[in-house]
Amino acid sequence: MAEANFERFRQTMDSMQFETLPLFSRPYLSWNLQTEFVGRRLVYRPETESTMDDARRMLERFRLSSGAIVLAEVQTAGRGRSDRSWISPPDVNLLYTLVLMTDSPQQQRSLAYITPLATALAIEEISEAHADSVETELKWPNDVQIGGKKVAGTLIETTQTSNGQSVALVGVGINVNQEVQRFPEIAEIATSVKDAAGAEVPRERLLASFCNHFESLLAESNSGSRGPFQAWRARLVTLGREVTASGTGSPIQGLAIDVDKNGALLIEQPDGSRVQVEAGDVTLRGSA
Repeated sequence: MAEANFERFRQTMDSMQFETLPLFSRPYLSWNLQTEFVGRRLVYRPETESTMDDARRMLERFRLSSGAIVLAEVQTAGRGRSDRSWISPPDVNLLYTLVLMTDSPQQQRSLAYITPLATALAIEEISEAHADSVETELKWPNDVQIGGKKVAGTLIETTQTSNGQSVALVGVGINVNQEVQRFPEIAEIATSVKDAAGAEVPRERLLASFCNHFESLLAESNSGSRGPFQAWRARLVTLGREVTASGTGSPIQGLAIDVDKNGALLIEQPDGSRVQVEAGDVTLRGSA
């Protein structure tokens, strides 16, 4: 019996294509999760067009639980805001979509500040644990930066299940162990956790930390607390800066003076009038 079992094991090992095995460890992720539901289900794709599109199609075919994450090593058609592509070599970054069932428009709006804040906290936590500590900052609406260079971004879309349940698809891209200087087209405006912290960090622990912070911040926000919003606002390097907002018509130039209770950016124009910008891109004057 033992010999038969060993022979089956040997045949299984011989048939496995180790070069195609996942480089991302599910057990390592699970060991570091402290959540009830966020990240507890992981759908892994070695390569896909877009994790956002994958999640949307999966919701159409069968029930995908709230908190599930669709993660890919490579996205051939990944997109950010304004349909920009996200430059990412394989196996070094985090490219994923978090599926979240939502109960209200207010909860959906809160994701715009909870997500980048959770990302920033995770980067700081894991960098300090595995390399040199780094200090992140947030650029409205949802970019995470280190030293003025982008390290992570968020794209949030909404959809519904077949029974009418509202769903938020929270797409996140984090430059983790990418050597950004090898890509001249982004080297001046982007960085990675590795470049900033001086050493590689485990992607599994970074994703687990994001999940832990995200679930905690979501629960706090759902309880009615403004703590997550205030923490996000306090990190915004956009406030107090001369900015140009685009993507919603004619560009708007002026001083970014504050954000309203829903996270919209308030810009005071040179003539003293104030404009509320709910979505779009913002360039800090004199920066990329």
